[in-house]
Amino acid sequence: MSGPTANNTVCNDSRVTFAETKEFTFTWTIPDFNAWFSQMGSWALSPRCPSPGSGNTTQWVMKFCRESKDGKAFCSLFLQLEACPEPTLNAKYELTMMDAKQVILKSISGDTMFRLCRGKGNSNYIKRDFLVEQMKADNTLIIVCKIFTKFDSVNELKNPKSASARNLTSDLATLLAGEQFGDVSIKIGNRMIPVHKAILASRSTVFAAMFESMMLERITNVVTITDIKPSVVDEMLHYIYTDKVKNVNSLSFELYAAADMYDLQGLIALCRMHILANLSAGNVAETLICGDLHKDSDMKSRALLFLSENRRAAVGVTKTAGWQRLLGSHPHLVTEAFETLANKV
Repeated sequence: MSGPTANNTVCNDSRVTFAETKEFTFTWTIPDFNAWFSQMGSWALSPRCPSPGSGNTTQWVMKFCRESKDGKAFCSLFLQLEACPEPTLNAKYELTMMDAKQVILKSISGDTMFRLCRGKGNSNYIKRDFLVEQMKADNTLIIVCKIFTKFDSVNELKNPKSASARNLTSDLATLLAGEQFGDVSIKIGNRMIPVHKAILASRSTVFAAMFESMMLERITNVVTITDIKPSVVDEMLHYIYTDKVKNVNSLSFELYAAADMYDLQGLIALCRMHILANLSAGNVAETLICGDLHKDSDMKSRALLFLSENRRAAVGVTKTAGWQRLLGSHPHLVTEAFETLANKV
């Protein structure tokens, strides 16, 4: 008589731990340097690298100052972290100035921790008279920056039979779009969207509270949303199911407000990153309002910093619809903005 048979399950996983290194190299070319130098203000910024439309979440700029903090004898050059998912980032960098023939005029390197909107480099980077003299021949300045960032302990699962995250995301998007098997509905106007309590509750503490307590939503299995536009609700639900957004460019501020209302911290971070990466004279007032309304100190301080470091652009800010809204409903922010500007004078 044979004994009981044991069912043995064997799971074979292979994992690799490695250090992920990213390298950026970008070149800032300034033709007709002498005219540019004579017309520039106290400082100038390079274009962003990588460009805002490239999909990269980390962006850098170089900052050239015509005078150092010690006076007119030197020019300053800094590398500045403009956008990043985290408030700090460790990086190695090289800043090199060359003439049109690629003869190196000066080069420095460093290994340091960068903070958002703060520069690292050398205040006394190059003697001003020497630079002007070297530009007399070809009148073109080339500044090359190399950046090396390193992320340790990245674990990758090497199992060809494992379902990929991409398939899971696609399947959940299909589940939402198919409007099947839902156990609760989102009501927007006359439209009902079948959704799933477990998914909403696992992603949002606000939805979880609705379904756990004896609130109307639990009793009726209907969540009525009246204070968010349908397009924003659609985008928010897409994020809840897939962890991705499709229209952040056009809906960033409204999507941020919806994410804050339903405690979607990942979506808040994504919208904040997009807003700050595209900060300009046209939207800085709206950014300041958003940061103040939602008690986002990082967003608010970045908007005030933009105004203080771009005083010429501040004139254009006052002509925007966002500034008019700020004057009408958030006058205390006008005071804060002017105090920030005054402190820089």
